[in-house]
Amino acid sequence: MGRVAAEVRRGELIQAAIQVATREGLAATTTRRIAQELGISVGIVHYCFRSKEELLHEVIRVITEAQVVAAREAIVPGADLASSVRNAFLGFWQLVEATPDAQLLTYELTSWALRNAETEPLAREQRASQLAGIEEILAEVSAATGVTWSLPTGQLARMTLAITDGVTLGWLVDRDTASAVLALEAFADQLLASAL
Repeated sequence: MGRVAAEVRRGELIQAAIQVATREGLAATTTRRIAQELGISVGIVHYCFRSKEELLHEVIRVITEAQVVAAREAIVPGADLASSVRNAFLGFWQLVEATPDAQLLTYELTSWALRNAETEPLAREQRASQLAGIEEILAEVSAATGVTWSLPTGQLARMTLAITDGVTLGWLVDRDTASAVLALEAFADQLLASAL
């Protein structure tokens, strides 16, 4: 077997960590178990990541980035404001339904990070990344449709994240897709009402 470039190996390790964590739980996601998942030595894991915490930081980043990308890619170029906002929520929601275990993992990672002073910054980084992604989407929608928001985008991003987090967590518990989608649609209407 030939050598694998470090960046490629890092990507493989992130995906292996996601697979192990979603299948076996965060407690079972050790560097040894991640190495086993790929059939490599633990030394390779430590060559690519200084610690399990650094690897889990990248897991958080990848999952969060996927949420933002799903919302952004669902927006049709040239669409009006209402369609753009609704499509962004739809894109996000389709990802949630397609990857429920990864979504559950985000909550586990947040709780885990908040329990330790050394890892607590990871939870703040996760939230900051989510908020920044939402703000970027709001700015892109604003620029594409020529509207402005009556509230600061930072405030709208916090509101959006609170709703999407709550709806996602509720759906992970009850799997009531119809109610989840209705809640997102109702919030989309509220968001649209803040457009000028």
